[in-house]
Amino acid sequence: MLRRPWFRLGAVALVLLAIQTTLFAEMKPFGETVDLMVLASVATGVVGGSQFGALAGFIFGIAFDLVLVTPFGMSPLVYGLVGFLAGYTQSLTFQPTWYLHSAFVAAGSAVAVFGLAIVQQIIGPRAPLGSELVQTAMVVGIANGLIAPLALPVQRWCLGIKRVIA
Repeated sequence: MLRRPWFRLGAVALVLLAIQTTLFAEMKPFGETVDLMVLASVATGVVGGSQFGALAGFIFGIAFDLVLVTPFGMSPLVYGLVGFLAGYTQSLTFQPTWYLHSAFVAAGSAVAVFGLAIVQQIIGPRAPLGSELVQTAMVVGIANGLIAPLALPVQRWCLGIKRVIA
């Protein structure tokens, strides 16, 4: 049953959601919460391509929206788009290295923070803009970039992708 990628992604989404809402809700580097669901969405896009990134971002976003008080659908919209963009950006590079994957995850995570703020300005509760948003994007991006070497193999396992060593 766990051979299908969507079952694995669902299981990982539940585990990450539990970690996000318990452990990482209390651990706040520089006063900001690290977003593991964005990390998983972007990492899936980086290792699996744009289609897997968009679908995984939607799955992780739906899971995260179940515990948020924001309007339902904001997270799947942004996470799916960022997962797609991460996969597309990764496809433009020739034989990316591990640190380039981490850089893609960091950049994608920061873009997701800005994307959520933009969507919140349009349809939801007003998000803080300015230096506070930039600080949040930097903290989330750097933290997710540092965690990325651990998340990328998990997402490869979820998708059933064997790593090709050249």
